Amino acid sequence: LVIKVHIVNTGLHPLRGYAKENFFKLMLFDVGILANMNNLAPQTILDADYGTYKGYFAENFVAQELMGNGEDHLFSWQEQKAEVEFVLDMDGQVIPIEVKSGSVTKAKSIHMFSEKYKPPYQAIFSGKTLDAGPERKIRHYPLYLAGKFPL
Repeated sequence: LVIKVHIVNTGLHPLRGYAKENFFKLMLFDVGILANMNNLAPQTILDADYGTYKGYFAENFVAQELMGNGEDHLFSWQEQKAEVEFVLDMDGQVIPIEVKSGSVTKAKSIHMFSEKYKPPYQAIFSGKTLDAGPERKIRHYPLYLAGKFPL
């Protein structure tokens, strides 16, 4: 019923080797259950008016979609006060993924990660439209395409 997201403090391959079993965050496998557990009225969900909890819903949705797309393990990167919601080990490369609930995509943490570990590109899931050409260093994906990552 939950998705265990291992927290790592490095962006090096293989992520699994740097994960500590007792350092993680939990997500629910379904955002509908998350909404129900928080007593959100159906109209609140239809209006997408989650208040300050909106970011956690978006992050939880992306986690459930990535798992549904075949990711075996999810990892999050944290260092000092910086956090990147997800880092995926893809073909020997560590790809950072930031999740934003709206269309404002300023993301200092993902830039800190990228400066330090030099991934081939960064992915940001948000309310923005798709802008993910293979030549792009920062690729923007709408939240609803999380289950198709990478395109």
